[in-house]
Amino acid sequence: MNPAGTCAAPAGDWIVACLCAQWCGICRGWRDAYRELAQQSADLLPASRWLWVDVESQADALGDFEPENFPVLAVQQGARLLYCAALPQQAGNWRRMVQSLGALDEEQAQRWAAQLQDLGLDLRRLHDEAD
Repeated sequence: MNPAGTCAAPAGDWIVACLCAQWCGICRGWRDAYRELAQQSADLLPASRWLWVDVESQADALGDFEPENFPVLAVQQGARLLYCAALPQQAGNWRRMVQSLGALDEEQAQRWAAQLQDLGLDLRRLHDEAD
């Protein structure tokens, strides 16, 4: 983050998604804390959407992507997927990761996205299952 509190990465819509499974007890236990994190973290990425996604109910939109572990933090900026990996359900870790992704410059963002290109995952196809 720069001193003004805005993200350093180029302009574009941000999506922060928690990819979980309804059958997963860890995910169900993390849901309320994730929602609270989303509400408290709106300042990290201006104009970002925070999604709670059940991978089974949105399997068609996820294509061939199948997480090996849960919960998965996925962050996309515009058409670029910048991060997609399981993280322990600790709000501080998730907040720091989102903050660091928002601070990437253009060159760094391109490098991060290149590493995930083969996943074929596009968070823009997903919808929030908050309730």
